[in-house]
Amino acid sequence: MFALHWICALTLALVICLSAQPVKRNAGNYILDDLKELNETLQKIQCPDSIRLYSPSDIREDCMSSAVNCIISELSVLKDECGIKDNDNNEDEDAAAFDNLIYDLNQTLLKKWNIPAISSQDCSCEMYDEKDVIQFVDDIEKQVQLLNVM
Repeated sequence: MFALHWICALTLALVICLSAQPVKRNAGNYILDDLKELNETLQKIQCPDSIRLYSPSDIREDCMSSAVNCIISELSVLKDECGIKDNDNNEDEDAAAFDNLIYDLNQTLLKKWNIPAISSQDCSCEMYDEKDVIQFVDDIEKQVQLLNVM
C-alpha cells in the first residue's frame, strides 16, 4: 500500500512538471542585455567626448512612443558619431551591439509594451535635455525598467 502511494505521488508530480508552462522571459530583459553589450562596446571604442544626445527621461505617458522613437534615432546618431559602420556580413561586433538594441526596441515597442503607435503632437525628441553618452544609456535603462513594470 505504501508503494502505491509513492507511485501515485511521483506520477502526480511528473504530470504537474510536464504540464507546467516554461518561465517567460520579460521582453525588457532582452533590451537590458543589449544595453549591457552596448556599454561594453562603448567602453571598447573611442567615441568623442563632445557627443550630446537627446535623452528622454521623466516621460509623459502620452509621449511614450515618441520617446522610444527618439531613443532609436539617437542610437543611430551615436553609432555614426562613434564611427561604427554597418557591416552587411554581421561580422562587426560593435555594429551588432547597436543594431541588436535598435531591433529589440522596435520589436518590443510594437509587440510587448502596448505603447500607442502615435504620441501627442507636442512630443518631440528636442523636448528632452541633451546629455552625454553615459547618461543617455543610463536613461534608456531606467526607461526600460519603467516600461517593464507597466
